[in-house]
Amino acid sequence: MPLLEVNNLQIGLQTQRGPAQAVRGISFSLERGETLGIVGESGCGKSITVMSLMGLLPSSAKVTGSIKLDGQELVGLPEKQMCQIRGNRIGMIFQEPMTALNPVHTIARQVGEPLRLHRGLAKEQARKEALSLLDRVGIPDAASRLDAYPHQFSGGQRQRIGIAMALA
Repeated sequence: MPLLEVNNLQIGLQTQRGPAQAVRGISFSLERGETLGIVGESGCGKSITVMSLMGLLPSSAKVTGSIKLDGQELVGLPEKQMCQIRGNRIGMIFQEPMTALNPVHTIARQVGEPLRLHRGLAKEQARKEALSLLDRVGIPDAASRLDAYPHQFSGGQRQRIGIAMALA
């Protein structure tokens, strides 16, 4: 069974000009250990496809087809169940890291949050694991940077922090 299986995914969005078919029948699968690249022209539906995998589409979006993660259907899954999967079983690393990082919270808090929510770690345990993850993704002098804010990192370092959050 594939890790991720998308069949005949169609996504309709409401626009000022009326309904628009953003994605028209895309299908793909991903086995454990495989990497999949989704490429295409600007506006062809790459981002909206990936957002649908995460259950992050606008409430007005109409989704048909099937998205299965380890055999579990995600299309139509209640938000409470999707929250248990999002960040725990499936994550996203945004191209522009400042869209994923909150400027008013420290890096320790942001990397530690999914560890506390999904793995039940206490605050201090989450902080230690966050430090380990920042080291793992190559943040220099990670121990002294845990209490820094996103604007205190370079763009490349912010992307690494996004990767650490996805790993968390």
